[in-house]
Amino acid sequence: MKRIQRASDKEEIIKSLMSDQVGVFKEIWKLLLFAAQVGVKNNARTPLKAADPGKGIDQTTFGNCPAWPGVLYLMTLAETQKSESLSGSQDAEDERVAVFQEYANGGLAILQDFFAGRPTDLDGLLAFIETQREESAGRLDLELTI
Repeated sequence: MKRIQRASDKEEIIKSLMSDQVGVFKEIWKLLLFAAQVGVKNNARTPLKAADPGKGIDQTTFGNCPAWPGVLYLMTLAETQKSESLSGSQDAEDERVAVFQEYANGGLAILQDFFAGRPTDLDGLLAFIETQREESAGRLDLELTI
């Protein structure tokens, strides 16, 4: 399994969001999963320019999240629109990891911009989530019921 990398220019926001002041992200995998979802929601897929290979995270770390494999597969399928991204090949695995890393990087950049000039604490995180909800309020939300 390929390790999940993160951009070295995001270390400051990662440390801030994992601090006791925020108190939500005690494990890095939780923060990266959140950041990737922020990236997907905002269509922010940003390639990693410089990653510190020593800080890569083994995918088994995400094992505490039963939805992990599904999130990875769905994110890549939605991005590529190709069923080949679901295969067990090394190329498909590399593509899934790259998509996740890039969305997580994009989400971290959005979080970094949001917290620039404001305290990184629980109230700030709640304010961020509220702004994300407000931006979604105008979008059509389909409820399909059978």
